[in-house]
Amino acid sequence: MFFKNLMKWMLLLTIIISFSSNFWFILWLMMEMNLLMFIPIMNEKKKINSNCMISYFIIQSFSSSLFLISAINFFILDYKFFEFMMMISILIKLAMIPFHFWLSNLSEMFNYESLFLILTIQKMIPLYILNIIKLNSIIIFIILSSLMSSLFLMNLKMIKKIIIFSSISHQSWMISLIYLKSNFWMSYLLIYLLLIFKITMILKKNKINHIYNFMKMNSNFLKKVSIYTMMLSLGGMPPMLGFIPKLISIMIIMKMNMLIIIILIISSIMNIYIYMRMFNPMLFIFFLNFKKFLKTNLNKNNLFIYLNLMISIFIINILMN
Repeated sequence: MFFKNLMKWMLLLTIIISFSSNFWFILWLMMEMNLLMFIPIMNEKKKINSNCMISYFIIQSFSSSLFLISAINFFILDYKFFEFMMMISILIKLAMIPFHFWLSNLSEMFNYESLFLILTIQKMIPLYILNIIKLNSIIIFIILSSLMSSLFLMNLKMIKKIIIFSSISHQSWMISLIYLKSNFWMSYLLIYLLLIFKITMILKKNKINHIYNFMKMNSNFLKKVSIYTMMLSLGGMPPMLGFIPKLISIMIIMKMNMLIIIILIISSIMNIYIYMRMFNPMLFIFFLNFKKFLKTNLNKNNLFIYLNLMISIFIINILMN
């Protein structure tokens, strides 16, 4: 446990060093150190976990090697093609569509702690690198990732895959801000980090891996509603926490590029609809249990909260139908 905690602190150290440097070799070196620090954290002494570690290491090493080779050739030959390949190598690390298959295929092998780190901490250095290179052609990947992530979310039942494709959608917003030279992407990432941390910890505690696990939970009414609202927040449902960075991003991006913001808004609306449709069966269970819940938990202090909560759920159900 001490060793794993030490590695986590080292992860943060590599990120701090990276954010204080613009030198390509230092950035590449910190990415490699970051990877080496992360691998022991993934270790759980299970065969399936070992396969996951090896696969993850190979993919990350390949993208890092591609980045280093492209960077060297770009500074020697000054060909735009090599700058493009640098961008591609970072997009592979970030699992942006169409380079997402490795992450979706490995998703069920990750535990929730590893998944949280991969979707947040492990993406900080690659996103920072995108912030300091020219991204003339990245708009294609932004559009592709924002729209396709919503399509991939349809009919998914495994929670980890849902979180992964939601992360790709959020990445589209962050990279759009980077593309337009706005530093708000850092704040967006921080809000997303806090949100995904809370969600993954609750899912881990309740051992939830499938949508149907929600309905079988032996938790109280408010806890189930809390998980439900957090998943909607992850999808960007207003006025929840996940909507706030999107709202600010809309105000920033619409001043610079209307095409990007229209596509991102369409994608976000699709995500909200898909999330509500996924968890719609839970609403009926909430209503069935509500009468019993009121008898055992009702008091003057929380009556107003419960009524507002149920009205919100009722409105969502009407919108879905």
